[in-house]
Amino acid sequence: MAKATLDQIVKEIKTLAPDERRQLCEMLDAMMVPAEEEDKRKALHQALRAAGLVTQVRQPRATDTPNRRRIEVQGKPVSETIIEERR
Repeated sequence: MAKATLDQIVKEIKTLAPDERRQLCEMLDAMMVPAEEEDKRKALHQALRAAGLVTQVRQPRATDTPNRRRIEVQGKPVSETIIEERR
């Protein structure tokens, strides 16, 4: 693909709404999965539905976590505080 075309695509992506970007990301992720692996995944989902173990299979949303950033906490670990408060 020519550099100019790729730059144009990136420029267009920046104009998309967050929900449209999420949909685009899901479509691109689906395109990157080899057909054989996708067939296995669909067969597994179908078997789970047939067995009554699940009613629907949702696709993972990988776009939610990259925007999160860590924060520094002073004192003891937050996990210890949570455990103490539950007692």
